[in-house]
Amino acid sequence: MSNNAANAAPDRSFDPREEVIEEFLGDQPRAELWHDLAGALRGRLDDAVAARDAAGPDSPDYEALNERVEELREQVRVLAEEAAITQFVEESVRASLSRPRRPGMPFDDEDDDGGPY
Repeated sequence: MSNNAANAAPDRSFDPREEVIEEFLGDQPRAELWHDLAGALRGRLDDAVAARDAAGPDSPDYEALNERVEELREQVRVLAEEAAITQFVEESVRASLSRPRRPGMPFDDEDDDGGPY
């Protein structure tokens, strides 16, 4: 196996559970992408904090830099929250698809009233 193949993203096309997750999420990104986006913004946040701290509180740019830091912190928080929610949804779908069903029970739970039977 080539090094490029070893580093490639996993191929989810052969896992029917992953296809169901993709269908369930629709146009929404997967948790992995939310994590990646949050990571990229964390890098920008680190740079903004460094620039703000280098300028110092007496700098005329300090307030603008501090506002940018706060904006980036909020954006990172939101992206991390989206990642957590999406991860929960993905894991819930996987668990639901993996749950054993009694013979003769339909796959679809539309008429399920939440009762034990």
